[in-house]
Amino acid sequence: MPKVFTGKVMIPGDKIDEYFQARKEAEEERKPFRDHLESLKSEFESYLSNKYTEKTARKHTNIIQMFIEFLCDYTDVENLEDVTKGMANSHFRKWYHRKVWDSSTDSDIKVAVRKFFQFLESEKNIKNEKALSGLK
Repeated sequence: MPKVFTGKVMIPGDKIDEYFQARKEAEEERKPFRDHLESLKSEFESYLSNKYTEKTARKHTNIIQMFIEFLCDYTDVENLEDVTKGMANSHFRKWYHRKVWDSSTDSDIKVAVRKFFQFLESEKNIKNEKALSGLK
């Protein structure tokens, strides 16, 4: 089952180079997943721009960009079907408010992520009922 990584990591000073090397290797392993999510985000932005104002589309897209950062750096998810209800909802919202300094409310975050998963289902045939059920 996919996990969300929380907590603090203490790295001894003499192991810092090993940490950076491991971090670099982890980023390289996650690059295909990140690239896939980035391309979906671009398509999502085009999809939104046809339905909503530029400001609304940009707001939702920026939240999804942070969702991608969360999934790639703070979870071990390998594909979007494995995103759990908690990851898409409470874990992401808590993380977002700790890491992002903007005026987005819980409702804004929930709506953007819900629209993203609805887009994935309707346009890309990527279904995740667990995540959508937590965003209603």
